[in-house]
Amino acid sequence: MKLKIRLSAIIALCALCFATGCAKENLDEKPKEDVKGNCSIVECMKKIEATNTIEEMNDIIGFESTTDAMIGSDPIWKFDSKNWISFKNSNDTITIQATIDKESLKDETIKLPSSSDLQKDLNNGSFTYEELVEKVGGEGTLTSISTGSLSYTWVDKAGQRLGATFNKKSGKCTVASYR
Repeated sequence: MKLKIRLSAIIALCALCFATGCAKENLDEKPKEDVKGNCSIVECMKKIEATNTIEEMNDIIGFESTTDAMIGSDPIWKFDSKNWISFKNSNDTITIQATIDKESLKDETIKLPSSSDLQKDLNNGSFTYEELVEKVGGEGTLTSISTGSLSYTWVDKAGQRLGATFNKKSGKCTVASYR
């Protein structure tokens, strides 16, 4: 008899947890990015420098580069079908580019300026990364590294994407565009 009561209590407790959502994952949270190598694509980009060799990048990322005929003959590190890092060497200029699914970059707190306000700022002596971070309300995601510049991307809650490139010497934005 006591066993039936305990079993009934356990079943009732499980049913209560299921009905109230205690057993469910929090659906408001962003899904965690799977890490294929040593770091996520966003974290790996923060560790890479334009002076890194392919072998050094293999060590940083945690797996070997491959090539993909659909993308070109340059080495790439494919994290999944929507996220990869490519390495381009053109006329001794190294460019390391991250292609990142914009859905994973959406940020509710980002407020992108109008394109005319951005153009006005560029025409009036430009702006630094820190000034743009303050203007939009959040950090950008590093998406391109070269010997002379760094590029960042911001994505607002509606999926509007702003890309901005900053000169390493001056610290000023040289190009900004919406996609």
